[in-house]
This record gives sequence, structure tokens and C-alpha cells, in this order.
Amino acid sequence: MKTLVVGLGNIGTIYGWALSQAGVDITHVVRKGKRKLFEQRLKLDVLDLRKGYPQTQQTTYLARVVEEVSPADGYELVIVPTQGYQLAGAVRQFRNDAPAATFLLFAANWAGPQEIDQLLPRSRYLWGYAAANGGRANDVLYVNMRDNYHFGKSEGCSQEKLEAVIELFGRAALRADLKPNIIEWLWVHYAVNCGLLGTALYAGGIKQLVSDPALMVFSVYAVRDALKVLEKRGVDVAAYEDTKPFLQGPIDEFARSYSNSLLNTTYGQRVVASGQFGNNPEELRSFYLDVLKTGEQLGVYTPHLSAMKARIESLPS
Repeated sequence: MKTLVVGLGNIGTIYGWALSQAGVDITHVVRKGKRKLFEQRLKLDVLDLRKGYPQTQQTTYLARVVEEVSPADGYELVIVPTQGYQLAGAVRQFRNDAPAATFLLFAANWAGPQEIDQLLPRSRYLWGYAAANGGRANDVLYVNMRDNYHFGKSEGCSQEKLEAVIELFGRAALRADLKPNIIEWLWVHYAVNCGLLGTALYAGGIKQLVSDPALMVFSVYAVRDALKVLEKRGVDVAAYEDTKPFLQGPIDEFARSYSNSLLNTTYGQRVVASGQFGNNPEELRSFYLDVLKTGEQLGVYTPHLSAMKARIESLPS
């Protein structure tokens, strides 16, 4: 399946590398004038949880990079691993240049699919979300590669195309963590990130959050606030495995366990050192502010989220 990846950001690079190593025909498209920046091999430091792969390796990725796309290129799949607020613009830019392609949207979602529906029929796009993560330092991309990715059905999507993507990613030993309603799951993920990453913004960083037991407990209450907003939207939040640790059991025990998983494991330490916080704080602000605004509009009482508002809004964008 001839595949175009939009950009060479962290997620696009990680999945482009993994799929190309598995023999998939991968091309990355970058902004005009940026191609020369990627003519050299990209250095990767990989922690890999996939079966059959070295757990740790230092390697390189010589990406195939273009600045322009045309219908004659014949792309069958376009992977769009962008921030949620950039997604519609990327789809709008490439929908006519790859008229026969399925679009795989690897992005967060809080507003629903309506904006994308205005650009593509649902039979032409699928939603997913990366499980891998990484960050760059000293010209090296530090990759934390999990063995799965989040994927699922939405109303009107093509089952045939869903299965084709599952097969494609399976070549790289990447398992689909299938969700029966991917849009609703993305909302759950957004709400959890709102509480956790919002508190991290408030604290000054992920490390500051997970190193402070009181703040970790506060972050769990902040997640509960965000989930109340989802409940007001009509989502049965208790039905999702992702929410159960935040809704069940002693809060201080879960907060301590979560901190330990990030501070005392190799994977967790790499996430703290190279993960989302340092690379794109603007997306973290979006998680927090979008959910808080919806809660205010729906009249949901969110004391823990609201207590962080003044400081987070004052942070530079």
C-alpha cells in the first residue's frame, strides 16, 4: 500500500520508520523549502516493546521526502499524525492530491468529526491515535515504541479499509487496540489528558508532577472533574477501562502507583524525559482549556480544573 505520511514530526517519524522497516512504501511530505533539512539520516534511540525486535537500539532513518504531492503519485493511504487543531488544515491540503487514498487521522479529538465530515466522506477516513511517543534532543529522536496503536470504528467508516490498515500495521508487529466507538474513546483520552497534563502544566512539568505526591492526588481529582464533563455529554465513562483507575479504589494508592510507573521504570523515565510535555506544550493547553470551556458551557462543577485556570491561561503559548 503506497503510503504518504504528513510531516516528519515525532509521531510521523516513528511510524514512518517502523512501517518502512517492515517493507511498506513510505513517503513523507514536508512544507516547501524544508526538504533539505531531512536529506541526512535521522538518528533514533529506540526503546522497543514489540515482539521480535531488539528492546534497545540506536539506528537511523533515511526518510523519502517530498514537498509536493499530485494525484499521479497514486497514494493509497495518507497518515495524518498532527495536533488536533492542525488536522482539518492538513486534510484540506492533501485531499485532492490523493483522491483515491484513505486518510488515517492520528490525532486527538474533542469537538467530534463534523469538521472532517465537511472535507471527506466517512468512507474515506479512519480515526486512530498513536501509542508510541518520543522527543528530540541533541539531534536524536528518542523513541518509546509500544506494540500497539489505538484504532476503531466510527459511524460510516469502511470495514474493508479498517482491515487493510490493521494488516498494514501488523507487518510492523503493531497490534490494533480496537475501540468500538473511536470518537468517544478519543473524548475519554482527551479528558484524562486534560486532568493529568493540565496538572503537569500547572506544576511546571511532568517530572514535577509525578515527584509530588500531593499534586498527583490532585491530578486524579482533576481527571474526575474532566470525566464529569464527559458524563454531561452523555458518555458512560465508567464503561471504559481507561477511566477505572481514576474512578475506583483509593486515590492515593493509584497516584503513588502511577508515579512509580513513570519514575522507576525504563519506559516511564524515557516518557518523562522525552515525552509530550517538552515537545508541544500548546497541545497540552488545548487538552486542558477545551475540556474546561465545555464544562463551563454545560454548567459542570469542576473545582480542581478551575483552580488551575489562572496560572495555565497565563503561560506563554
